[in-house]
Amino acid sequence: MQLSQCRFAAASTAVATTLALLLTIACGTVNASESLLLKPFQSEYAVNYSGFRAARTVSLEKDGEEYILRSTTRLKGAARLTGYGPIYEISRFTLHHGVIRPSLYSIGEDKANPKRDIRIEFDWASGVSSGYAKGEDRSFMLESTTQDPLSFELMGRLMLAQGERNFVLKVHEGHRVRSYRFIEQEVETLNVASRAISAVRYFIDRNSSRELYYWFSNNPEQIPLQIRQRHGQKTKGTVTLTGSTLLD
Repeated sequence: MQLSQCRFAAASTAVATTLALLLTIACGTVNASESLLLKPFQSEYAVNYSGFRAARTVSLEKDGEEYILRSTTRLKGAARLTGYGPIYEISRFTLHHGVIRPSLYSIGEDKANPKRDIRIEFDWASGVSSGYAKGEDRSFMLESTTQDPLSFELMGRLMLAQGERNFVLKVHEGHRVRSYRFIEQEVETLNVASRAISAVRYFIDRNSSRELYYWFSNNPEQIPLQIRQRHGQKTKGTVTLTGSTLLD
């Protein structure tokens, strides 16, 4: 082999080695983010919606290759006399190349209620999601970013952990699919779970008169510290973190 050929071969090997190293580092970062955010957890929230108080528990567990995300909301105080609840919300999903793929979503109470219950099945092989809501069956074509009303929050956390700041997720709500646009606003310090935590406020634009805001912590796990819904100039509901295994 001539000297020029040797130099070219050495340079090619060096470039290939460098690219492989960069790819390893990049993939390692993404995998680390996924591993961190998809580890089992349990978080507790205090809910105040239009004067009604409730407690909400959100947990994540793994069942084989599938993840199960659960939310249970129970009314507190005099609100329990209404006979409404507890409300059980469940999302089952798998992870494909860093993207959450829901397989089944449901929300309802102990007793079936066709007017309020929602059930959505996601068939990624056929590219169709079928939802039952408001007493009707509706089907929609799936997109790569399609989430359910519970998994979208976790998918948003994954994207934030990977450095995304302004992005859009499609959410199948049962009777319709809406775009949820995450818009970064400003950094604030919130007093939650008996500590002061730095957070970034996001406006989640759903093209709705009910404005939705999320405060995500600045730590690598991007914990949701507070959720607020506003209608006009009034705050309709606030959900505030009171404790989490993610803070331990």
